[in-house]
Amino acid sequence: MPKSTASGGKRKAAKPPKDFPLWKHRSSGRWCRKIKGKFHYFGKIADDPNGEAALKRWAEEKDDLLAGRKPRSQDKDRLTVHALCNHFMHFKKQLLESGELAQRTWDRYHGTCERIMAVFGRNRTADDLRPDDFTALRAELAKTYGPVALGNEIQIVRSVFRYGMEAELLEKAVRFGPGFKKPSAKTLRLNRAKAGLRMFERKELLAVLKHATVNLKAMALLGINAGLGNTDVALLPISAVNLESGWLDYPRPKTGMPRRVPLWSETIKRIRAVLEVRSQPKNPADAELLFIGRRGQSYIGNHKGYRVTQEMDGALEKAGLSRKGLSFYALRHTFQTIAEGSRDLAAVQAIMGHAPSNSDMSAVYRERVDDERLKAVTDHVHAWLFPSKKAK
Repeated sequence: MPKSTASGGKRKAAKPPKDFPLWKHRSSGRWCRKIKGKFHYFGKIADDPNGEAALKRWAEEKDDLLAGRKPRSQDKDRLTVHALCNHFMHFKKQLLESGELAQRTWDRYHGTCERIMAVFGRNRTADDLRPDDFTALRAELAKTYGPVALGNEIQIVRSVFRYGMEAELLEKAVRFGPGFKKPSAKTLRLNRAKAGLRMFERKELLAVLKHATVNLKAMALLGINAGLGNTDVALLPISAVNLESGWLDYPRPKTGMPRRVPLWSETIKRIRAVLEVRSQPKNPADAELLFIGRRGQSYIGNHKGYRVTQEMDGALEKAGLSRKGLSFYALRHTFQTIAEGSRDLAAVQAIMGHAPSNSDMSAVYRERVDDERLKAVTDHVHAWLFPSKKAK
């Protein structure tokens, strides 16, 4: 007759599955794993017959053990990489909720924190990170990003750990080492030269407009008329466009810089066409947006404007212009390049929504740019795109 567990008999532990990462060290009676020629133990088998606690401990310590580091995940007083990223993102969330940070920027920070944790390990002690760890992170980032984006990612990573120091979360300054630097100016110049010109020639842009959808025609004209980028048009509220006066009043989402732009008659005509066929937004939060897709979706696309890019890519393919350097954002490059021919750089910067540098004292003292100067800039670009028509 089998022994009853209620009468003091011991229940036999279930046999671990074949893929169980630990094994029973019989002489010591502990769960064990051999890593780089050294035995590591994860608790007594008698106290944990099914290995559940041992498996949890293995999950917490494996990143450090496999990397040859002493695990500190059990030390609750040590700040983990996961905890540091959580503190950083909570701080940025407060800025987002107060309107001091754009959603797209918050999303970028969040993505970078996810990559930091993926490379370093969520339970890695932040104070233990060394220069070779950051060199490895840079190498991993370089597999995905080009030189410009890589430099931006490196800057965000540095800001995460700088926040940890300023918030007194880290016990000591993090040493990034000589290998964790942005690509050099020479590398950026060579990469840009290799990529080719990021702008439309007049005939190319006219061909794209010919093959564009109703929404894209208006968006593209706003790009070349007012220097708007992907996210700019995706987030553009109807209230920012005054079709009667012919003016766009729309702070740039990225910088918060105010923008006042005179609109061409062609641009106004295409915006009216958009309003005539505009679909009902599926999301009530999108009710104020000018551009809504056929299925009721916005063009925001996780606040990166990728749906605008997709629609432009379709028009480029139809026009036979799919080449490196051409995209919707190239319209901003085109506007800046052509508009500088007006020889009023301050007015061009005002339309582009560029934030002035701290050393630009002229921008500090300049309170406004007259409408006549703004109109002269857009008239100059209009004459380039539509030379047969008199600029209005």
